[in-house]
Amino acid sequence: MRLIRGGFLGALGVAAVLLYPVEDADAQVVSPVQGGHYSPAVANIRDRATPPPGLFVLWYNVYATGNTYIDRDGNEFNSIRLDQIYPGLPNIDLSLDLNAFASIPNVFWASHFKVLGGARYMAGVSFNYVSADVSVITERGGIIKDTTDTRTAGGKNSGFSDMLVIPVGLSWELEKTDLSFFYGFVAPTGTYETGSDANVGLGFWTHQFQGFGYFYPAEGKATALMLGLSCELNSKIKDAEVTPGSRFSLEWGISQYLSDRFEVGIQGGHNWQIGDDAGSDVYWDPAVYDRKSTLAFSANCWPWKEHLSLSLKYALDFGLRQRFKNNSWFLNIVFNPQILTGQ
Repeated sequence: MRLIRGGFLGALGVAAVLLYPVEDADAQVVSPVQGGHYSPAVANIRDRATPPPGLFVLWYNVYATGNTYIDRDGNEFNSIRLDQIYPGLPNIDLSLDLNAFASIPNVFWASHFKVLGGARYMAGVSFNYVSADVSVITERGGIIKDTTDTRTAGGKNSGFSDMLVIPVGLSWELEKTDLSFFYGFVAPTGTYETGSDANVGLGFWTHQFQGFGYFYPAEGKATALMLGLSCELNSKIKDAEVTPGSRFSLEWGISQYLSDRFEVGIQGGHNWQIGDDAGSDVYWDPAVYDRKSTLAFSANCWPWKEHLSLSLKYALDFGLRQRFKNNSWFLNIVFNPQILTGQ
């Protein structure tokens, strides 16, 4: 029915600030980790297929944990070369512990009427509540010879993050296929201040263009094969001369109903930066593009047939560059009150 972004991405920016400490407490710098607003493989596999008419509530809950940051070369990042940012400073050894949670309620409506050759019109809005607990232990050589400076930094941030609005969604239901298109924008409604370690938003607008296709090889649509594409175009970050590079995502999924109330699935997502980070405040190498891939396994049941769906999912990250590596657990809820159907 729709695509959802990873609501805890803004909170992960906390760790990025801690990974790049500055000597001047008043210095205002933008995090070099700009993962974008959208995270593949969060929504259920069939959530983008052509829906029946009416109002829907989709509530995604994600818990992610990790202790690894992958650097620009695809290696585990366990030290910081401060001399590349501030010449003359000693390098830092570090360890990282990250726990993040996002609760993402969505309200979505699908029309009973058809437009543009039989397409069902859709629109919706997504809210995000995020919480992140980050700790970083750093060690580096002190000013005095043969001494070590050990510091622990971290904190827990929570609050409502950036909001996604989808004013235009179109879905065509054919005999063995569904085709869906969405345009949405992300408004920077979450708390953001350049240089702060208390951000829960990313501080910039994003335009999202998304297309999804489904193929049903068996009668009754018990089996579904999904392929999705997403593109993000970003604005300048608030109060900073940095425009994060554009992003592209590829998603796939295989869903199989074992009965009319129980479904299993496997899905994957690949997210790439495809444009340079631009602006006079970009102090990192803009030619280095980040990326991340995710593999997820899910089981879904309908305790209240055609009204309430509960889905459990586990996801792991791989193939990363300049991103945090996480293990994630999901509880996704879809509620169809069967109202505003136009009947």
